[in-house]
Amino acid sequence: MGHVMDAGWSLKIAACLLAVLLSACSHSDFDPPERSGPIGLVDTGSGKQAWLATIQEEQRSRHVGRGSRRSGSWITEHYYHLRLQGHDPASAQRLWLKELKVLRDKEGGRNAEVRILGQQGDVVWVWVHDQVLALSARDGSLVADRSTLEQANPDLKGLVPAELKFHTFIGALVITLADARRMRIDVPGFRATPYQVADERQFSYAVSLGTTWNGGYETRDFGVRHGRFGSDWIGLLSEREARDAEDDTSGDHYADSADIDDEGELARRTFWRVAGTAWSDDFLVYGGRKGVQGYCEDRAESTARDDDSNAFLRAAADGNLDDYSNGARATAPATHRQRIRECVETFDADKFKRITRLAPVAGSGAWLQGRLLKAEADPGAPQWTQRGMRVKPAVRAPLRLSGPDGVLVLHRTRMDAQGRLALSRVDGTFARTLWTAVLPYDALTNRWHTGSHLLLNGNWSEIREGVTTRHEALLSLNLADGRWQAWDIGGDAMLAHAKAGD
Repeated sequence: MGHVMDAGWSLKIAACLLAVLLSACSHSDFDPPERSGPIGLVDTGSGKQAWLATIQEEQRSRHVGRGSRRSGSWITEHYYHLRLQGHDPASAQRLWLKELKVLRDKEGGRNAEVRILGQQGDVVWVWVHDQVLALSARDGSLVADRSTLEQANPDLKGLVPAELKFHTFIGALVITLADARRMRIDVPGFRATPYQVADERQFSYAVSLGTTWNGGYETRDFGVRHGRFGSDWIGLLSEREARDAEDDTSGDHYADSADIDDEGELARRTFWRVAGTAWSDDFLVYGGRKGVQGYCEDRAESTARDDDSNAFLRAAADGNLDDYSNGARATAPATHRQRIRECVETFDADKFKRITRLAPVAGSGAWLQGRLLKAEADPGAPQWTQRGMRVKPAVRAPLRLSGPDGVLVLHRTRMDAQGRLALSRVDGTFARTLWTAVLPYDALTNRWHTGSHLLLNGNWSEIREGVTTRHEALLSLNLADGRWQAWDIGGDAMLAHAKAGD
């Protein structure tokens, strides 16, 4: 019996020695994971989750040949891990991690892509290397792949391309098949129906977003320098910018602070309130010196002249100039009077105001390069708006907070390399700062408002021993007290606050 036990132990010892030898002759090194494509805020049915796709490169090295390491050789193979992970928007903690695919370099791993395309009902479409997958919005589990689509639509078999550029998400997944047909995939069921593009430029832009955009914006894109608060126009401006704002004959500055001079990196901004307004030139020049009635009469007359001109051009094109009489107006008198009435009834005086005087808000703080954090654009909101006689980009409002009423100011702590971005919550008087949160970022790339929290994405540079590396983190900011938690994407762990100033 003792001999049997000795033999058993010998086998175990041999196995252990073999494992040690094998581990000594092979090892793996991992590069930091990198985000791939935009972050998605997913509705799981029981709350929101932030989904993040990453690619991580692994170098597997093994020793081959007999004898010592010196007499053999080392072979290194590169593997690429395509992963998806979900995060809690209230804490930035990772909730789950899924390995979607592992590819060797010779299998196309170096150029492999993984990216979140969009949510459609209870599924999230995710591109993984050579096909689109439908994953459950609840937990990220696989619901459908290309074979599922072909089984549900036999006439699509062999026609679904293996390239990302033929897969577009516009509220639903649209696939451009190999035979040039465009098909919308409906869920549940994954049935394909013909898709007609209403606007080719918009569709092309959506394709570009889904293939080349990595989900980032410039820091300044998140800020605006003014907002309308009831009847008050409140601006966040430097002294020099405020003086330029008061030079406003056309009313452009009142309509949009983007038209006010920008002092840039040197701007130390404080809050100002419009203390005086007057009519803009757009109102006065076009009949407004006779009041709203005069302005509307002038606009109606201008429209009537346009009607006459168009009638003349149509007559010339049809060869019926003999039938055209300059004495007969193309616009009927009743229509002319109706236009005047409608203009008076719908007249918006605010569109024709200009700034004459700004006054600083007493007790207001000062913020380096400060801007009011914008509210997210409403779905379907117009991108252009009429301002006086001109059409310009639509103005985005600041994000308004409640309990208490207030706004967020996005600013910098310093101008040099040690500077970081910060957010300050200011109450509805614009004179009291409730808290200031210094963020780890020197650049903000995206943000989402989830109610009680802001979910932010951004990056910063770190210099160690003369080497500069770029870091990225997903951060959750508590709007009640300004405290934050963050996930270091490259470090694949929660970010310690002590690193924020490194």
